[in-house]
Amino acid sequence: MKVSWKWLGQIIDLQNIEFDKLTKKLTMAGFEIEETYQLKTLQDKIIELKLTANRQDTSFLIGLAREISTLLNKPLKNYYHHIKANNINRTCNHVSYQSLNDLKLNIIVNIKNRHSPVWMQNYLKSHNIEVTNLLNDITEYINLKWGQDIEIFDARKIGIDSISSNKIQILNNGNISQIIDEKNSSYNISPELLQYKNIILSVIGIKSNHNLKCDLNTSSILVCGTICQSTYIQSIIRKLNIKTEKSTKHRKKILRCDFLYAYEEAIRLISTFAKGIVGKAYTYHRLPYKHKNLLVNKRDIHNILGPIKNHYNDFLSVKEILHTLDQLNFISTYNYIKQVFTITIPEYRIHDITRTIDVIEEIGRIYGFEKFDDGLPQAINKGLASDERQITKKIRTILRNLGMHEAIHYSLKRKNKYYQNNRNIIELYNPLSEDQTILQNSLFANLLEIQQYNINQKNFSIEAFEIGRIFIKNQISQDSINTHQNQEQLYIACIMGKPNFLRSSWTDEPKELSWFHAKGILEEFFEKLHATVAWKKVINSDITKINQKIADLFNLKRTSIIYNPITKENIGFFGQLRYLSNYNLEHCTTYICEIKLSGLMQTINRKNHLKYRIKPYSSYPSVTRDISIKLHNHENIDTIRQKIINQNNNLLESIEIFNEYKHNNNKRNISLRVTYRAQNRTLDDKDLTKINKEIKCILKYSIK
Repeated sequence: MKVSWKWLGQIIDLQNIEFDKLTKKLTMAGFEIEETYQLKTLQDKIIELKLTANRQDTSFLIGLAREISTLLNKPLKNYYHHIKANNINRTCNHVSYQSLNDLKLNIIVNIKNRHSPVWMQNYLKSHNIEVTNLLNDITEYINLKWGQDIEIFDARKIGIDSISSNKIQILNNGNISQIIDEKNSSYNISPELLQYKNIILSVIGIKSNHNLKCDLNTSSILVCGTICQSTYIQSIIRKLNIKTEKSTKHRKKILRCDFLYAYEEAIRLISTFAKGIVGKAYTYHRLPYKHKNLLVNKRDIHNILGPIKNHYNDFLSVKEILHTLDQLNFISTYNYIKQVFTITIPEYRIHDITRTIDVIEEIGRIYGFEKFDDGLPQAINKGLASDERQITKKIRTILRNLGMHEAIHYSLKRKNKYYQNNRNIIELYNPLSEDQTILQNSLFANLLEIQQYNINQKNFSIEAFEIGRIFIKNQISQDSINTHQNQEQLYIACIMGKPNFLRSSWTDEPKELSWFHAKGILEEFFEKLHATVAWKKVINSDITKINQKIADLFNLKRTSIIYNPITKENIGFFGQLRYLSNYNLEHCTTYICEIKLSGLMQTINRKNHLKYRIKPYSSYPSVTRDISIKLHNHENIDTIRQKIINQNNNLLESIEIFNEYKHNNNKRNISLRVTYRAQNRTLDDKDLTKINKEIKCILKYSIK
């Protein structure tokens, strides 16, 4: 979009505004300026803007002037507001058309289609529009200024000199080949046509009748202004597979609030420069849409925009918010009790301001995003990771340290040989493709596909795991009625298989991974996880509880159920696959386990942090004494050791049991090593003698 600096100055006062300052303001407000340059021939400056899709209200001069008025907090010049909609004498609102929101027709007779004034020609030239004649230049001028679709037809070619409302028709079964090229005329639908008498003026919102264009001999004209429904235009464009400049304009939603201003300015320009007589008008206006007010909480504004950059880090006050909303031409009131703003959006912004966040964004944009503190708020409390997340992270680390690779698969699957006869699968009603028709109800099917792929690539060794969600359809009986409930659960699955796992010596052939070795890897995993689990044989009830495919895919003699020894709940299984020809696993010994994470978490013994005693380290040497004590077999040395420690002697550092001698007469000798050390001096014989006496006294009363 090109904008003339001179023309912009006719609508808004820019006398004290520098050109560079305005371009910077537009950039900060979210407009992308592609280029600025000077037209020396017209002594004008041009700004080229790239508009976003949601700001079509600024795609014409008046719309952009409204935006600049908001940014600079300067009002538009008075003449924009004083254009009145006159000559509205005939109104037809009792009918409703599918295509039209607004329609206005007017006859002007005794005109002279001469050259347009110089100022209008300069405006058009600054936008690279060719100057032709007065009537055509006026339509281009109105389009640039107001963004409205105003057309002028030669009334003499239509055969009218005054408007008769009963001769204006909106048809949906006419022959559109008169307007649209013959090669595109074979359509199965009939768009609405605007017709006067028997002559089609236009395919509404698509294309006008080029045979009715004005020329230099035109003496009477029909001025036609339309605003079409954008949804109707989008539907017609899609069905007709046709795109015109006119259809593009109406598809982007022409503003209804500017329609009468633009139309009446076009009539005023024609009557002023063409010296014609304006007749009575025919109008049609659909009732305007009722738009709800938006409620914006003051707390939401503060939370999203944050504090202002000042010495106090204050938030926007109610007065500042109301002033910014007024600057945006939003009608707003504030409820001091509920602390809520009630906001009415102007009609030219109803298409892009639809939510609370849109209003808050506009407040920040106009006030200036650079004026808000962009630093992250200081975290008072750190976020807490759930137990499930922490244990999942620990499981992932342990399995990787055991040499396994992690696999990740998509939860949506296709019905393959594994899922074909499975009754517990959950099917999607409207899948995007055949590869995404069901939700996975097991993880080991994914690992089987990995094994099959690796074997095809001549890679017979595989150790992999996957942590993912499965989706199960469980049958529930309630009031003698069987219903199904869908459940989502987090599972862990592992696959192991290696033909050359170990060899006892270099001369022996390597042996494959055995069932006991694979089970040992899992036991090491449980040990590192501090999980206490138990193993048992597979019975028929376990097959139905865990997975019905176990009986088909696994060797039940080499399959175990993993369960919680306290609650007796089955949490998973571990087993050896059969030699499956349909999975290309005839000669590969493969082991798979699948465990429910929620059940595994209940078996984990959570160890708390150790309680450390912190004390200063002594730099003085220690002294050790060995003591041999004769005890009966039923006497506990730990009791005696604890009595010695309970004396709270500051010089006693440690007591260790380092040897034991057993006799045949139900007695034994136990050797203790006692270590003494002082914090501030070297021990002497007096200290050791005193300690030995205390220990002898304890032993005398403790040993029978």
